[in-house]
Amino acid sequence: IDEQGREVLDYVEGEVVHPDHDRLLVPDAALAEVVTSIRRFHDAVKSFADAERFEWSDRGGDPDGPHEIVCHNDLAPWNLVHTPDRRWVFIDWDFAAPGRRSWDLAFALLTMVPLMPESNLTKQRTAERITLFRNAYGLDEFPDDALAVAAERCAHEADLIDRLGAAGEPPYDRLLREGHSEIWHAAEAHVVGQTPDWQAALNALG
Repeated sequence: IDEQGREVLDYVEGEVVHPDHDRLLVPDAALAEVVTSIRRFHDAVKSFADAERFEWSDRGGDPDGPHEIVCHNDLAPWNLVHTPDRRWVFIDWDFAAPGRRSWDLAFALLTMVPLMPESNLTKQRTAERITLFRNAYGLDEFPDDALAVAAERCAHEADLIDRLGAAGEPPYDRLLREGHSEIWHAAEAHVVGQTPDWQAALNALG
């Protein structure tokens, strides 16, 4: 914030992955690179001291879990830039807040594997991508409840849109009109239904 109270942001040159460049995340190697970047970020912020002294966004924040790290809370292709020098950069940090590691990872799993119902991946391919994600992040810190928390995050997104959209608060009013609440409710049901098979495949693939 400058002396005139204006928020000053950096500009990142490159291609935002979603909606026009989703192909960038299709290769397994690309997904692994992004997940490795997430792990580096989580390692960097896990020692952030006295998080309770600051005000944080409550829009994407973890409502229930312990404050293990500072989460981005919107790790998704629409906030991911692929730069000309082939780096991956996450933008839009306005939802950042302390929370569970699994809360942050669950959203990345949902949007980058992806785990959403409209995904055209087979069940086997989805399990392979989940395993790739876990291995790239590192078995030492990958939470056992990440898939369960993915369903929790879907429910949270739907609730935000329902509540704030009904109150006329932008951009949730637009998201409610466009049917995004139904999308997240459907995603929750899908993830809940598929998690036992995904977890079993994850365990089998090692």
